[in-house]
Amino acid sequence: MALAAPLLPEDPERLGGYWLAGRLGAGGQGVVYEAYDSGGRRVAVKVLHGEAARDQELRGRFGREATAARRVASFCTARVLDAQLEGDQPYIVSEYVEGPSLRRAVRQEGRRFTGDDLHRLATGVATALAAIHDAGVIHRDLKPDNVLLGPDGPRVIDFGVARTLEMSLTASGLVAGTPTYMAPEVFTGRRAGTPADVFAWGGVVVFAATGIDPFEAESLGGVMHRVLSVDPDLSMLPESLRPLVAAGLRKDPEERPAARDLLNALVSGFRGFQGDLLALGSAEAGLLGRDGDREPGLGMLAEEVYAGLGPAAQAVVPDMLLRMIAVDENGDETTRRVSRAELLEGRPAEERAAVEQVLAALAQAGLLAGADGSVTLAGPALVRAWPRLRAWADEERDGLRGHMELAAAARRWRGDGGKDADLLQGARLDAALAWAAGGRRHLALNALEREYLAAGSALVRRGANRRRLLTLVLAVLLVLSLAGGGLSAYQGRRIAEQRDQATGRQVASQAGTLRTTDPATAMLLTVAGWRLAPGADTRSALTTSLYQPETAVFHDPQATGTTLRALSGDGRVLASVSADGVRLYDVRTGRRTGGWADTGIGTGQVLQSVALSPTGRYLAAALGAKVVVWDARTGKRRREYDPQAGDSADPEDRRSLLDLLLEFGDDDATLVVHEGQGLFLWNIDSGRVLPHWELGHAAVAASGRLAAYAVEGGEPGVHLRRLPAGTEDARFRAACPGAPISLAFSPDGRTLACRGARSVTLVDTGTARRLPGQLAAAGPVNLDLASMPMLRYGPGGLLASFADNRIQVWRVADRHLLLDYRLDGVALDVRFDSGGRSLRYLVDQSVVTVDLGQRLAGGGLPGKPYAATLSPDGRLLAVRMSETDAVRLWDVRGRRFAGEPLRGSEPGPDAAGSDPPQFSRDARHLLTGDGAGAYTVWDVATRTASRTIRAPKDRRLESAALSPDGRTLVAEMTPLLIRSASQEDERWMRLWDVGTGAVRTTVRLAQPAGPYVFSPDGHYMAPAGSGPGRFVDAASARPFGGNYDPSSQGGSDLGDLAFAPDGRLMALGDGMGRIMLWSTRGPAPRPPVLHGALEPVGAMAFAPDGQVLATGGGEGTVQLWDVAAGRRLGPAIDLYGSEILSLAFSPDGTTLYAADGSGGVHDYPVDPERIAAAVCARVGRTLPERDWPTYLPDVPYRDVCR
Repeated sequence: MALAAPLLPEDPERLGGYWLAGRLGAGGQGVVYEAYDSGGRRVAVKVLHGEAARDQELRGRFGREATAARRVASFCTARVLDAQLEGDQPYIVSEYVEGPSLRRAVRQEGRRFTGDDLHRLATGVATALAAIHDAGVIHRDLKPDNVLLGPDGPRVIDFGVARTLEMSLTASGLVAGTPTYMAPEVFTGRRAGTPADVFAWGGVVVFAATGIDPFEAESLGGVMHRVLSVDPDLSMLPESLRPLVAAGLRKDPEERPAARDLLNALVSGFRGFQGDLLALGSAEAGLLGRDGDREPGLGMLAEEVYAGLGPAAQAVVPDMLLRMIAVDENGDETTRRVSRAELLEGRPAEERAAVEQVLAALAQAGLLAGADGSVTLAGPALVRAWPRLRAWADEERDGLRGHMELAAAARRWRGDGGKDADLLQGARLDAALAWAAGGRRHLALNALEREYLAAGSALVRRGANRRRLLTLVLAVLLVLSLAGGGLSAYQGRRIAEQRDQATGRQVASQAGTLRTTDPATAMLLTVAGWRLAPGADTRSALTTSLYQPETAVFHDPQATGTTLRALSGDGRVLASVSADGVRLYDVRTGRRTGGWADTGIGTGQVLQSVALSPTGRYLAAALGAKVVVWDARTGKRRREYDPQAGDSADPEDRRSLLDLLLEFGDDDATLVVHEGQGLFLWNIDSGRVLPHWELGHAAVAASGRLAAYAVEGGEPGVHLRRLPAGTEDARFRAACPGAPISLAFSPDGRTLACRGARSVTLVDTGTARRLPGQLAAAGPVNLDLASMPMLRYGPGGLLASFADNRIQVWRVADRHLLLDYRLDGVALDVRFDSGGRSLRYLVDQSVVTVDLGQRLAGGGLPGKPYAATLSPDGRLLAVRMSETDAVRLWDVRGRRFAGEPLRGSEPGPDAAGSDPPQFSRDARHLLTGDGAGAYTVWDVATRTASRTIRAPKDRRLESAALSPDGRTLVAEMTPLLIRSASQEDERWMRLWDVGTGAVRTTVRLAQPAGPYVFSPDGHYMAPAGSGPGRFVDAASARPFGGNYDPSSQGGSDLGDLAFAPDGRLMALGDGMGRIMLWSTRGPAPRPPVLHGALEPVGAMAFAPDGQVLATGGGEGTVQLWDVAAGRRLGPAIDLYGSEILSLAFSPDGTTLYAADGSGGVHDYPVDPERIAAAVCARVGRTLPERDWPTYLPDVPYRDVCR
């Protein structure tokens, strides 16, 4: 959405439970506002006003817009949160989508969409249209103004009002708004249907690529003519899009493809279920980057300003801002204008200076408004939007109204010459003195207010009324309070606890703003927040700290002037080079470890490039037209390269600048020098220069005996040379597919990695043969040597690719993606730490450390399993390593197989795929199937078969489940062979007594219902198949109760089902990542719907106490949910593509175990105390006492990690 403009005088400050902050847009009949709800959530509020609000037809269509938007999947539009359609000002509240409209991005920010970005935009809008049409809605007003470029991809907005207000034909035949996206049939009087939306989609894609409305003309008649008879020029579109856009812009609506057909073609012929297609399109669109300014909310903006103030200025902020807040008779906050004199009066000089600094900073940020010597908050929305101010106001709420009256009375008293008649007396004086003595938290009495209360107390002393004693006691308490000693004595422990609670929540929220700039402090603040205020919000922040990738940041203190930086091979040393000298830092400690002042950079000489050798031994710099190499230990010049040294021309005629770019190979002695249109290798030890090669990226092995470079022009391909002779091995010319962009050798030199446009290929350097398994690499391809995608090998078989703002890391052994990381900015270099447990990247003047240890932990299985299931206590993993293998038990804690395979658990010879093994709820029994006609129940303790249940001769068994005590088996039976059409629908459900093998009951089914999940007490089962389900009695096999259906809450097909341990609640996960909680009484849905990562939910487990739910996704995401609060605890833990096969909690609920499709078995702490200890261990220290006043100024210091 656009950056908000200030509110106008006629705008309301509040609508219902929403505080308005600014205008996002306005038309003839309505306004869209940026607003905040009572909890500080940022929203957009669309309001009808004026004649439009009184027009019953427009009000009806306004209501239909809310209804239509609610029917559409929320991932592709701005989700409707609330609607108030009655009253004088009907309004709709939707989620705030951060990002500009497509029109603004193209017209105002100058963006043009090309290549992959254009394809992703087209895919995102097509995904939205498909979801809109699937919901039975026709948008009818798709245009660049109604496409928002959100952080997770395009969103389509405005369902109805925009069409009504801007796109309808008037009686005079004129069109209001932008008619260039109307389909031809609309101009000829036909009703707009879904093909009209597809036509508009084609126009939107053309606009994104060209910046021009596709049928633009000087008049409506010209527009109509072009729409009806002219085909726009599509030559600027890539080949992949041109035929699709042309089809969408066909004049005959019958010839246009449906939105789903468009989406199908855009995602390369995907053939899956309907929900999966939308998920794939949305995921592809989510890769679309967004340029332009960010749109910080009021709270973030205020926090940034506050963080930029010094301690003295921060100390006066609460009192200053609380004076600008008034509370009306209903308890609602409004703004209050205060004079500068009120803010400055009676303060010492240093505090007055701090007040002036705060006023200037907040006014410059647009957070304050002032005129005629007075100042006020820009709007009451700031109180809701900024958690820190909201906490201050909530703590001071009881006294805000009284203080406002006190301040006004004090001003009147002074204005009237200090008359006794204007003084507070009796109960009013007692109340004011009591509040001033012990009720204040952040407000400070200024000199006038203290003088006013003192005068009232003096008047009491002069009199002799019966209230004198109480008033004098309160006056004494006031004096003690103002002296600093009375507050704690008066309020005591309760106030301290409330203070700690508010501060804890505040610092936990504040930590989110520090995670990339000061991650160590951010993590420790969440520990402090949890210690002070245990709750869902602080627990979520604490959990985020355990899994956030960033663990440390070092900021180069030399951040002025032209400074270039380089990292050592392990990323531990940063070299900072400028005209002022060279500075070397240990980024782990932040200490300067060396450097020198004399760099020889003269006036006007350009510092072009710097490089640090892998061990940090040599530092090279390109200065103007030459290269200088220093010994970094001594600061002495070791080598100098001047290509013009032998030139006989007059020195004044020589070039002062050559195009030079430097990079060291993996060995310490070889420097790669890119000069003009070529490159050469320079051995620093010997001084030898190898002949120039063609322009491209080069890599040198750690041994110094192999060098490779890739070029696109000349002789394309990989050129590998044996050093020191430089002899080429021609076998490698075609070793890498296509035109390689960058190269890297493994540490042992046995493997060469080649980075292409979208993949990484591995080549054996001994045989020149490609190794199996390519790596899918993301990121734009830029052949500018300074910013092209790069590769970097690390210890332990790790490989990184970095391009622009994206870093990917793979474990080469199994080609598994460990990390897919996006940063704010462009990664200039990436280096692995020598231990391989972390990597560091250089961005601007900072070095950020990213933890890899958690991603490398876990595992142990000797390969990728075919199927795996954890026991409910997380102690064992039942695993089938291949489709034909027997089931084995894996000791999760011991990380080894427990005994031999279970003989007889192999799939049968006619198996058509077998069910994953299943444990009973008590973990004493295990169920395996042969994929054909038999299931076996095993005693886990003895590893022996208890009972094998076989299908009748002509039947097949499937979808089996074992009761919690292992005594009952349920399965569905189908004909083994279909001999007639009537048999196609034959299906039965049968229950067996496992102890005897006897059949308990058999019932005919109308359709597939399994798989089945037993309730914790085993009394009934919940079918987890597609469509609505009903509970089934485990004794009679009869259904009972009402339907439970994910689609009733906007969900798609059911992905998994789990019961809470007490059986009162069950969770349904769908194919779109949504989790719906249902009470088992009824059953009945229990809102809210939990929205997780956009991937099918494939595994779920409740903690033993039922308070935490864990979910696992089909694409490798683990998420923890606070069931009572209805919110996620921390971030989604991404295992990048490894399907989560099974989840289980430890018996005490403190640990979550997760088994994934790559063979990983991971354990995650869940207990907040364990998480706090782990976070402190990640940081390696506690929050120091010197930092405490900055973040927790009102709370006594404590060691949060003890």
